[in-house]
Amino acid sequence: MKLSSETLRRRLSESQWTSHNIRLDTEVTTIPGAPDFLESDGRLRAILRVLDTLYEGGLSGLRIADLGSLEGGYALALARRGARVLGIEARASNFAKLALIQEHFELPNLAFVRGDVKDFRLESYGEFDAVLALGILYHLDQPAKWLSQIAPAVKKVLVVDSHYAPADDQGLHLLHSSFAQLGPLERIESDGWTCQGRWFPEFPEGTDLETQPWASYSNPRSFWMTKESLLFALRRAGFSILLEQHDANLDHYGVFSTECPRAMFVALKPPNTRAA
Repeated sequence: MKLSSETLRRRLSESQWTSHNIRLDTEVTTIPGAPDFLESDGRLRAILRVLDTLYEGGLSGLRIADLGSLEGGYALALARRGARVLGIEARASNFAKLALIQEHFELPNLAFVRGDVKDFRLESYGEFDAVLALGILYHLDQPAKWLSQIAPAVKKVLVVDSHYAPADDQGLHLLHSSFAQLGPLERIESDGWTCQGRWFPEFPEGTDLETQPWASYSNPRSFWMTKESLLFALRRAGFSILLEQHDANLDHYGVFSTECPRAMFVALKPPNTRAA
């Protein structure tokens, strides 16, 4: 039974929603006054276009993982389209929001588990037709190794939306002030391969992770790969078709290519292939 408007308001008052404004009923939304996430989010629309192109028969019955679900908007949208969605989220404060979404909408094909995305692998969660890694990669300290770890669980498509590091110091000077702490260009080893990138401090040692909803979960600093290294890491992980999707940010291309370097990458496995 769906929750009443009164119950929803009470539950929403217990925590502050920061990103996904989801309409819960005719009276209640999670972030009053903000655009409706399911109707207006550009990244969501871009992802749906990719999946609709790859799966012309529709999403019904497909198994999809949403890694780092945050507040559940992407997972909910895909489940409403008929996919069997598993969302994984580590923070207790965010997981409480996901529990509310699951309880209220009562979708049998939508499930959330609390866990660190660093533990996502085929042996633990099984295989998925599609996996979403949105805003995750630049919060990891071993991103290339992680891509190789999760690749066997991806049957066909991995969607990665991520910041990347400038490959030269000239690009570093063009960054928005929020990226000022990016370090010098370095090389790190990852399973016998060297990738380039820059370290970014996430939070001081000893910080309460629940107070940092937009930071990494289990590492105090993260390694931002350059775009070139990110693409090579995807190929080394077993994705032989690599695309960069711009329809979500094309209107702000200059910003997302210089001041806030970020892109959506669509990594595909052709039929009958396995991760390298």
